[in-house]
This record gives sequence, C-alpha cells and structure tokens, in this order.
Amino acid sequence: MIKAKKKFGQNFLTDTSIIKEIINHINPKEKDRILEIGPGMGALTKPILSKISHIDVIEIDSDMVAHLNKTVADSQISIMQDDILLMSKEALRSFDRIIGNLPYYISTEIMIKMIDLIDSKKDFHFMFQREVAERIAAVPGTKCYGRLSVLIQYFFTAEILLHIPADAFTPAPKIQSSFVRLIPKKDFDLTFKDMDNFKKVIKLAFHQKRKTIKNNFKNILDEKDFNSLGINPQDRAENLSISTFINIENYMYGNKISL
Repeated sequence: MIKAKKKFGQNFLTDTSIIKEIINHINPKEKDRILEIGPGMGALTKPILSKISHIDVIEIDSDMVAHLNKTVADSQISIMQDDILLMSKEALRSFDRIIGNLPYYISTEIMIKMIDLIDSKKDFHFMFQREVAERIAAVPGTKCYGRLSVLIQYFFTAEILLHIPADAFTPAPKIQSSFVRLIPKKDFDLTFKDMDNFKKVIKLAFHQKRKTIKNNFKNILDEKDFNSLGINPQDRAENLSISTFINIENYMYGNKISL
C-alpha cells in the first residue's frame, strides 16, 4: 500500500461523490489538452480518462509515477516526473487546460507561476486550502481581501466551486479544502504599466492591513497625490478596488515615483 508523504504535502482524495462533482465541473472534452499537476494515485486522472483518450501529468513522487505506470495504459497518459516550480514556461505552454490538487505548502507559488501562462490557457481548476481559496476570491471590504486577491483577480475571474471537508481525503488534513475555477481575462479596462511595480504597490498597501493607505505609503505619496487619485487617505487597503491599485501604479509610474 502506498503511503502519503508529508514532504510532498500529500493527501489523497478518496470521496467518490466529491470526485464525481469535481469532474463534472472540469467537464473535460476530447479536444482538450489537459495537464494535471500532482495526480498522485490518479483519483482525478482515471475518471477524466473515462471521458477523454489522453492526459498529461506532472508528478514529483517516483512512487506515484510507478503506480500510474502500472494502472494506466501508456497510450492514455504521458508522465513527466518533475517539480512543477522548476518547469519552464515553454514546457507548459502547449496545454490549454491545467488542473490539480495542489500541495498546499506551495499552492500560492504555483498559482503565481500560472500567471505567465494565461495567454495560452482556457481555464485552470485547482484545489486549495480553503483559507487560500477564500483569499483568492475575496471582494473588497471583506477580511479575506488582500494582496493575493488583487494579484490573482487582475489576471483571472475566480470562482469557488465547492468546499471539501477534511474527511474526503486520506490521510485527513487538519484543514478544509476548496475547488476553484480560474478563467484568464482576455480584455482589461485598465492595465498596469509595470508588473514588478504593481506587485510592489499591492505589497506595500497590504503590508500592515489595519493601517490606513496614507500610513502605508508614508514618505511615498502625500495628500496632493491622494487627491489626484481620488482616494480617501484614511481608507485601508482592504477597502480599495483592484482598479484603484492599478490607478496608483499608473500614477506612480507616470510621475516617476519609485518604491
């Protein structure tokens, strides 16, 4: 019997009703080129292969690779034994859909990596720790809204499709999970001027969430700047829209204000 390895953050999804619901949400089609990250023992892989003829997977654990080689026909699966965080963008560009039950300890890093691939993707379906999923999908004015919300929602339309209890996994984790759909945005009403600068703006804005935007941008933006931007300097970052953060970045870029 294969045991889950803590070093890879493994928890195997075993609840068949949850698996069926996830597959229905993904709705795989024969023409799709799907990449699954971290297939493990194939809880999602095998049901997907009942709907399409082939899937590509990336799996870091040699035991899982061996299991998949034994239980799935070679003609149905292409297995890359590798670390998703070390794979080049070029190696990932040929897929139009990416799915996965992500290792929670690196799920945010994987999601940030996916930003570089949105131009060639139809959608992403990922399982996250529920807390992370709620941060990803949070709206302004809520306690979960923060740096990750702004960054991900700039690039994606995010939707939590279902919450998954701990007992749906073996071994059961200490937290709940959520399954999320992310659809890359094709059209933007507003765009940032510089990606690194945009990241710096939102990082600084949420550096101390309970402080006002004026305090977090102390010695960088003054009252005149906030008036020009139409921002109440007494507001907190959690109350500002994504478009407001874009405006801040554009303003700083245009006025050569550096961070």
